[in-house]
Amino acid sequence: MIESRKIILASQSKRRLELLNLLGLKNIICENHKIDEEDFNWKKPYAKSVLDLSELKARSIKTKNNENSVVIAGDTIVTRAGKIFHKTNSMRQIKSYLQTLSGRKHFVYGGLCVLSTSGKVFKKLSKTEVYFNKILDNEITKQVLEDGLGKAGGYALQNFGSRFVKKIRGCYTNVIGISIPELYKILKNPEL
Repeated sequence: MIESRKIILASQSKRRLELLNLLGLKNIICENHKIDEEDFNWKKPYAKSVLDLSELKARSIKTKNNENSVVIAGDTIVTRAGKIFHKTNSMRQIKSYLQTLSGRKHFVYGGLCVLSTSGKVFKKLSKTEVYFNKILDNEITKQVLEDGLGKAGGYALQNFGSRFVKKIRGCYTNVIGISIPELYKILKNPEL
């Protein structure tokens, strides 16, 4: 049973850890993956790239020291009109992102990879459509900009970014950091 095994989340993301806690998992250890995301070569289709990156993250954690652990890794990207809105620590860039996404639809791709104790790979892609209302310049406050630091797309749906959302088609938790319904399906797999 998965509940009795040690689980390594290949991330330091508090959001992802909080989401995993929704599944009632107890033995979760967060360990930072060893992949330099800025050096990753994004290729189209982005759906395949986001899955590839999540697998690289998971494999970077799986070592002899933790071969009896299940490793969970994820990656999230935001795209609009063929352009990726990468995580950024520039408030100027976040403002530009929000202005571009204002009044438009964008896509959130979530790559999920789980490595079993035997090294078997389980991967799943989630694609969520997010529609933003028109965002006025005076709505892009310092608080909103700070909230978007280090987030794909420059916003956090679970925080201040929620005020701009008109509607969502697809998985809500995918936009926050990891698709819990897809992860739950994988964790129920008897081969895990």
